[in-house]
Amino acid sequence: MSNFLAINKLVRGFTLIEILTVITIIAIMLGILLPALNQVKKIAANAKQKAQNSSIEIGLTLYRNDFGEYPPSHGWDPSLAPGDTNDYKYSGAQTLTEAMFGYDLLGVHPDTVYRADGYDISGNSNRLLYPVPSASEPNTTNIGKRKGPYLDRANIGVYEPNQIFSDTATSLNKKGHMICDVFSFKSEKIGNKRCKIGTPILYFRANLSPVNMQSISDSSWPPIPHTENVYNYFDNYFVIVAGRVNEKEHKLYESPADGSNFYDFIRDPMIPISGTDSCGRPVRPDSFLLISAGYDGLYGTSDDICNFEPNIE
Repeated sequence: MSNFLAINKLVRGFTLIEILTVITIIAIMLGILLPALNQVKKIAANAKQKAQNSSIEIGLTLYRNDFGEYPPSHGWDPSLAPGDTNDYKYSGAQTLTEAMFGYDLLGVHPDTVYRADGYDISGNSNRLLYPVPSASEPNTTNIGKRKGPYLDRANIGVYEPNQIFSDTATSLNKKGHMICDVFSFKSEKIGNKRCKIGTPILYFRANLSPVNMQSISDSSWPPIPHTENVYNYFDNYFVIVAGRVNEKEHKLYESPADGSNFYDFIRDPMIPISGTDSCGRPVRPDSFLLISAGYDGLYGTSDDICNFEPNIE
């Protein structure tokens, strides 16, 4: 009998206080570890996006070697009024993707003029640069003329506007693809595959004629002609207007009339502003800018991943 009592004492269970103490310790540990794990995840995503930006920079350099210049950062539409043929609805995010992959993702045609309809400079229906292949016309000759692709699409998300934004949220040309960053904000089933979609990479090519940037408010369209600034805010205006994939507005859209937030964001703070109308001198005034919205999905915030140092705290 005494042996039974001794064994019974040895197998005594935990008290309620002991269990609650253990649960409290676990909760405290999770409270410490989870933010750290999220920070590690964010750091890894930032590093991956920087690598993607570097790949795009290399791709643009290869493009320039083949074509003699960087691709434009807005489309061209000859149907518009003379002097206003810049097609801003075929945005810089889309011309970048055409330059890197081609309008149909099979390589860029050397005769492209970045028309949203895929035609050549004449607009002749017989000069569709990116025809849909068929059994009678397999595109063998056409494909043989192409350059690139300059990037590996297996490692980069490329999507159409309606796959990124709701159809009612965007005025972007529906056919032009866009390279998206690695920060996933939307899950979309495309074909038989479920894809995690980020926000588009904004691309701006420098206009080498101007010296400084001007903040110009004008009731006519386009409000800021591309010839008046080193970089033109309206090259990606319709991407910024579309909002993040959850419909939140971007910081760069807080002053849509004159683009002053954008021009301040890309301003070189080491060069003083001269003149009351000037927005200063931009960074990288002789090449191009790449802007990823970063972890928060909003263009113009401190976590943006760019190929330059943004002028922001």
